[in-house]
Amino acid sequence: MSSAPDLKPDPQPENEEKELCMQCLTDNQPGSPFCQSCGAPLNSYAATGPFESLFAEGHVYRRAAEQPRLLIVVLGMWLIFGITALGEITITVISWEMDNLFGVLTGIGLLAVSLLLVGKTTKNYLQRQVTKSQDHR
Repeated sequence: MSSAPDLKPDPQPENEEKELCMQCLTDNQPGSPFCQSCGAPLNSYAATGPFESLFAEGHVYRRAAEQPRLLIVVLGMWLIFGITALGEITITVISWEMDNLFGVLTGIGLLAVSLLLVGKTTKNYLQRQVTKSQDHR
């Protein structure tokens, strides 16, 4: 009989340290660049790395749309995506005049995304304000 080495993985220690997300308080594996639950960056490289910064920026927009706390955040989203919507309307009109169906559909799709983001941000902010006023009663 041959004595083969035991290939079972070592059991993970139960008291292994986890990295805590400061946004949603979820435990994450040590060294993870982003939270597995909310996608927030967990270390400085996640926010400054060339590719990782795209994900970190996306988290900022998601958080602004889902949990706007200040009116300035809502106004900023209106400014950013309002200007984008005007550009998308322009793309749609020019594409329509040039009989470019792809351009028209692209413009309409991007316009819908911009309007959804602005609408979602505004709705969440107003709901938050109503909840705050009901809590103060």
